[in-house]
Amino acid sequence: MMFTAPLPFPVRDMAMGPDGHTVAVAAHQEGAKKGLIWLYEIGSDDPRSLPGTEGGNFPFWSPDGKALGFFADGKLKRINLPSGPVQILADAPAGRGGTWNQDGVVLFTPTGRLQSQILRVAASGGAPTLQVGREPGLGGGSQRWPQFLPDGKHFLFLSAMIASYGRNDGIYVGSLDSKEFHLVMNTEGPAVYAAPGYLLYLRGRAIMAQPFDLKTFRLSGEPVAVAKDPQFLPRILRSTFSAVDTGALLLQKGGNVSLSRLIWFNREGKEVGMIGEPQVYANPLITANGRQVVVDQTDTESQNTDIWTYDVQRGAAKRLTFDPALDATPVWSPDGSEVVFTSSRGTAFNLFVKEANGAQEEKRICETDMDKYPNSWSHDGKYILYQEGLELKYLTLPEMKSTLFLKAPATLRNAQFSPDGKWVAYDSNESGKWEVYVTSFPEPHGKWQVSNAGGEQSRWRRDGKELFYLSPDAKIMAVPVKTGAGFDPGVPVALFQTNPKETLATSEQYIYDVDPNGQKVLVNTLVHGGDVQPMTVVLHWGEKK
Repeated sequence: MMFTAPLPFPVRDMAMGPDGHTVAVAAHQEGAKKGLIWLYEIGSDDPRSLPGTEGGNFPFWSPDGKALGFFADGKLKRINLPSGPVQILADAPAGRGGTWNQDGVVLFTPTGRLQSQILRVAASGGAPTLQVGREPGLGGGSQRWPQFLPDGKHFLFLSAMIASYGRNDGIYVGSLDSKEFHLVMNTEGPAVYAAPGYLLYLRGRAIMAQPFDLKTFRLSGEPVAVAKDPQFLPRILRSTFSAVDTGALLLQKGGNVSLSRLIWFNREGKEVGMIGEPQVYANPLITANGRQVVVDQTDTESQNTDIWTYDVQRGAAKRLTFDPALDATPVWSPDGSEVVFTSSRGTAFNLFVKEANGAQEEKRICETDMDKYPNSWSHDGKYILYQEGLELKYLTLPEMKSTLFLKAPATLRNAQFSPDGKWVAYDSNESGKWEVYVTSFPEPHGKWQVSNAGGEQSRWRRDGKELFYLSPDAKIMAVPVKTGAGFDPGVPVALFQTNPKETLATSEQYIYDVDPNGQKVLVNTLVHGGDVQPMTVVLHWGEKK
């Protein structure tokens, strides 16, 4: 039996509760300031938002249904139902799933890096410990989307080689009491266990069900399709479906849910132009002369992500990279002749440079076994700021010398050189939420907080007299600044409300950029709905086999 559950907005992620009829969904209402976690009773027309879950993603239930875990503000959090309080359990810069057993143990993946690992923490909080590391038997993949099996001891998880989408990815079984892992199957996305003994997983555009033995952890029989066309987010390898022991399967259908548009707005928020057609865009960045835009763009058929450039005046598009790896987070050189980007070629995201005219092959300029994401290229061309793990570093050119710039107990990201190269603006969640700070360069002397109520993704005006950032409710904020012997920020002023595509993947760093004169803003704007349909509930799906 199948029927639709009409929610008034598209769902980004979901988790069906233990009772089989209450669903936690992560969703962003059209016109809303920010996404939230919502509770929805199947058959109802009135979903209820959970205060304190702003920006929340990937919810998961406690076994008794009295609490939820979720990820927001670079943290793993829990909320006691029905209305709080919210508690921070651990750092999680870019969470990739969690699961909660009967003994109060939570397993979670804190980041989307290629080196991501599964950590263990008490549901009451405390210091996390390593549960699944970079084990040789897992092929060096990114470990994510854990799910406890009924015994509360064993768990499923996906080990994914993001560098080669859909190849050598596998579902494994691990145990709280062992470092041994058992490969269940090769697949292109996460799997979900459902009573009385089935594994549900994605194959092509269908959800398959196959008998699964909880004693041997092996599949048997033939897989059968039980539902079609679930929403799939290729950059994070997440498919939006959930099942519980009551025999209900819930899925969000839809294909082009990641589509966005590159829209120009003036300072009053009036739309004044668009670049290209709706695509799966991320990380738009304008050249210093304002004539070109670079983005990374994901093909909806192949799921491959590459670097593209667009001519602002003519709208002409040019593809720069062709490798099957994920190429992302492009940053212009000061003169617009080159682009530095990160690529998952190999066992980590490393830095590459390519000429913007496409005449030369890309060059690897910084390679270690840690993921790296470029943030900013100094206006004198001498330094590239980049993020490596929780640290901010800079690369000196042409010597290719790497130097630690900032290291903090919190997550640091999105560092931006000032036009004169004397200052760096960056994001940190050290206060428990994202804020924008500025320090000096090359030695980080002094520290100034620019945002006053949360903020991220800072951008400088070309003359260095204004700094922009994105507020927690997705407004473009502008701050007048004075620089000299010190740094003197003014009072932030809201320019206009945006409706941006959310940045779920670690390689999705920015959703907007400001033209050199600070008079126009290019926003990677969400195409609402795509071809998203209402949530679908499949009852007694086991009868299909």
